[in-house]
Amino acid sequence: MSPRHFGYQDKILLLQHGCTDLLALAQRRGAELHKLLSGTGIFEQDLHKPLGRLHFSDWLTLLKNCQQQLNSPELAYLLGNALLNSRYISLCQSLHYAQNLSQALSQLYYFRHQLFPCFYVRLYRQQHCIAIEFKPALGLANQHGFMFSLLCSLILGLIKQQLGSVSGISLQLQHAESAQQQQFLGVAVSFNQAADCLCIPLSFWRQPFVDANAVQFSAKTRSCRQLNRVLCKQRALPEILCRLQRRALPQLLSQDQVAAMLGLSSSSLKRQLSQHRTHFAALLDGVRRDAARQLLQQGHYSNRQLASRLGYSDEHNFRRAFKRWTGVIPSSFKGLFNPH
Repeated sequence: MSPRHFGYQDKILLLQHGCTDLLALAQRRGAELHKLLSGTGIFEQDLHKPLGRLHFSDWLTLLKNCQQQLNSPELAYLLGNALLNSRYISLCQSLHYAQNLSQALSQLYYFRHQLFPCFYVRLYRQQHCIAIEFKPALGLANQHGFMFSLLCSLILGLIKQQLGSVSGISLQLQHAESAQQQQFLGVAVSFNQAADCLCIPLSFWRQPFVDANAVQFSAKTRSCRQLNRVLCKQRALPEILCRLQRRALPQLLSQDQVAAMLGLSSSSLKRQLSQHRTHFAALLDGVRRDAARQLLQQGHYSNRQLASRLGYSDEHNFRRAFKRWTGVIPSSFKGLFNPH
């Protein structure tokens, strides 16, 4: 596993996978191209190259420049629609031809490095819905809200096109950013939640898509696989670290152990995590929180059993951590992702 791929500076995207569409949208709203490209490694002549590329760090700079030049809250939602219907993006084209939402979202998740290397997800099944929790994989700084809105816009646009309605879907956000979320996305939005997630009723997942076409889906999937030769599939460091910790539970890997497993020094691991605006203890805490939530949603466990499964020395420490995560004790937990 090569450590050079852990930083967001080394994540590569294609210019035609969002950059050119964003620039066109921004220019139509009065932004100047040279100011939009300022501080990036993107040159105007590169925008016309079929396989022109940019670093993810340049993408973040481009978003920052857009925010500085424009006061256009609908930009993320318009870009999501542009990506969904782009004739240049095989991944987005394949989504339309999927058999159903389950296959489409599996496709989007598998090839997410081609469009959204900044997120990975965790799924939680409730009685009547599946909650998709979006977890940051890269240090997004002030661009998290834009990228999250862009991704939600693409998914909801796909559902509306293929299934006809987004009624019953809800969005839960950690921060009360703006009531405009509901205006642009067309779904119920609640704030001050435990995580950023999209709650989709179970009835949506297997409902056939209007444009389902197995032959076209396979053809577009082959194009996505071919593109993997150009775009690195290496996952981001926070996601890799969390995966290692989940597999190790109830044992807890130390920072030195994780660093050795990844071929890094402990100081290098700490430095790279700081670039992602996180640290080792926070990621470990998140792994335990997610595991506790999943266990409680799967069945009935005593506090002692949960503490043992999550690597706590006793149930008192587990109860205290759970109260910090959720605001309630485990016995009062009724699901953090209630869509209603």
